[in-house]
Amino acid sequence: MKKSIVFLTCCFLAVLMSGSEPPSSTAKAFVGLWKLVRIEVRQPDGSITSDPDLGPHAIGYIFYDSTGHMGVQLMNPDRPKWKSDDQPTRDEALTAVVGYDAYSGTYEVHEREGYVVHHPEMSVSPNGAGQVYKRKFELKGNQLRLTPPPSKSFSGAALDETLVWERVP
Repeated sequence: MKKSIVFLTCCFLAVLMSGSEPPSSTAKAFVGLWKLVRIEVRQPDGSITSDPDLGPHAIGYIFYDSTGHMGVQLMNPDRPKWKSDDQPTRDEALTAVVGYDAYSGTYEVHEREGYVVHHPEMSVSPNGAGQVYKRKFELKGNQLRLTPPPSKSFSGAALDETLVWERVP
């Protein structure tokens, strides 16, 4: 928990200290802090399940600021606890990555096309920084739905998912 608070604090300070130009007016509706409501994984038979790595109780936050910066953290709160607070076994240490995702960087909203692009500058995944993450979006009232392209989970399961966020007042 302390590491997450430190990470978010660093992200917000970096954003406040940046001198970037503000994004276009189309991105104004994104600006703010959003809390994860749920992750909907669509199965081939049409049923909806939870994310196989983040679990049925996934929690998370995503923020977008007016200078074009963003950050996101997602976690499976049901990950097994380590036996020792600061000396995990190799297998226990793996649980820090499986069931946790985070990155931050810049973003751009393409309103007419209906997608937002995230440009991670740092990521919990060593391969995440420098990637381009394109998500379809639907913004209605205080709810934001982000749908990435189909992918695979850490465990190898096919993912066709939508992340549903609610604006934090």
